[in-house]
Amino acid sequence: MPLLANPVCADFMKAYGKGGQRAKLLGKLYHLARLYWYTVEFGLIREDEGLRIYGAGILSSPQETVFALEDDSPNRIGFDVQRLMRTNYIIDDFQQIYFVIDSFEALLDACYQDFGTVYSEVKGLPDLEAHDVLPSDRVFYRDTYAYFDLKGRRATAPS
Repeated sequence: MPLLANPVCADFMKAYGKGGQRAKLLGKLYHLARLYWYTVEFGLIREDEGLRIYGAGILSSPQETVFALEDDSPNRIGFDVQRLMRTNYIIDDFQQIYFVIDSFEALLDACYQDFGTVYSEVKGLPDLEAHDVLPSDRVFYRDTYAYFDLKGRRATAPS
């Protein structure tokens, strides 16, 4: 909730809500849910001092706060709407991937686009596992998978 005090974040949530109505009509609500998950709940932002947390889901867990910023296990990938909407997430453990925005303004700009086009572009493409790294990804940190391998969470070899 503290993010709602930031006018840009409040505008993002308003745009997200409007987008939810359209996503529901198009049967793409699960794609839009991933946007919420990987930003509002588990987002990282790049600042001059390094990566910082803004996602409420991370901040609610002292252990995940350290894991998201300091552990060698998770991927930290540059924010890309299409990429993010194809990526599965983990609901019962730390994330294997965190998407990094350059600024709240850049996030808002990305979300003011017509997601109908995005939904069309990802239609028919396979979902990505949380540990997948694509050649087109802007990688801030490529993970070691140590945490997830210990827990048996990575079902396939990384791409």
